[in-house]
Amino acid sequence: MKYFGTVNTFDVDQGKGSIKPEAGGDNLAFERSAFAWDIKAQPPTTGQRLSYDVGTDSDSKPVALNLQKI
Repeated sequence: MKYFGTVNTFDVDQGKGSIKPEAGGDNLAFERSAFAWDIKAQPPTTGQRLSYDVGTDSDSKPVALNLQKI
């Protein structure tokens, strides 16, 4: 199931950030590997609207995966 949200933070050097879900709830973390495009050429910007899937990290915490531009 696809969800939608906006980029809350993104650190280019660390390749980590968070997305604020449009449906409400806590922000979800994401990593560089979650993007469906080359973020070196076009990094995400704060406030950018994206679609994503929800998965879990190694600690069973929810994270955003398969981030795509809308």
